[in-house]
Amino acid sequence: MSDRYSNRKQIEHHRTLFVSDLHLGARCSEAQDILDFLKSCRAETVYLVGDIFDLWHVGKVHWSSVHNEIVAELNRFSNDGARLIYLVGNHDRLAEDTVRKYLPEAEFCETVLHEAADNKTYLVLHGDQADRRFLRWHVMTLLGSRLDAFLRGLDNRITRGRDNSQKKVFKRLIDLFNGMMAMGERFETLLIATAKEAGANGVICGHSHRPVVRRHGDMTYANCGDWVDSLTALTEDQNGRIELYRWRSEPAGSQDAPSSEPFRPAFGNGQRQGA
Repeated sequence: MSDRYSNRKQIEHHRTLFVSDLHLGARCSEAQDILDFLKSCRAETVYLVGDIFDLWHVGKVHWSSVHNEIVAELNRFSNDGARLIYLVGNHDRLAEDTVRKYLPEAEFCETVLHEAADNKTYLVLHGDQADRRFLRWHVMTLLGSRLDAFLRGLDNRITRGRDNSQKKVFKRLIDLFNGMMAMGERFETLLIATAKEAGANGVICGHSHRPVVRRHGDMTYANCGDWVDSLTALTEDQNGRIELYRWRSEPAGSQDAPSSEPFRPAFGNGQRQGA
């Protein structure tokens, strides 16, 4: 198991790619980085490990031409012969119709067993299955989304024009909130236990926005991270090695401004858009 940074100068080839928590449609999603990352990857199998679309949060949907290109890039994997698997998360539990319409080749499920090249198996799921019962209520997801959007928007206004190298004030509150929701040792322990019950050698998940690959005894816990703050994914090479893949962001200012128009998906015909 290892942790490495991307090399955007060449196309990266992976046996398997695991990405989660893109939150496409939410204010917090780093759409341009997602698009650049996907364009840099080739894979035989792609797991979308939940919270890919985030369109059901009551507030304004943030969507631009970049988001349309992201969907086209996801379809590019299928068009190139890759297997595309969409695992539902807590923010996209209502996404099945959207996925079947705009990612027509994707398999839609809640959990799946992945067999790596070294014959080890991993239970792949979003991870909200380990939440306390009341946190799995849809109203709690909506409340969390609105609180997150409010705090991030307030943070942006307060810190506008200041040194961005300093961690933003309300980002600390968001991190503290996640910690209070027990997305730590308890979260990992429950998911490892679930993987053991499934007869797997480890678990691959998202949800907590805390990227890591580590051992729990003879079991592996691997978290994809997110594309809100960490900009990370998991990859598997041809030898079955699971790595944490960190994307280096381009300088600010390259991303399309979110559209101010009402949300009108224009995902196209599933062909790759752009260069």
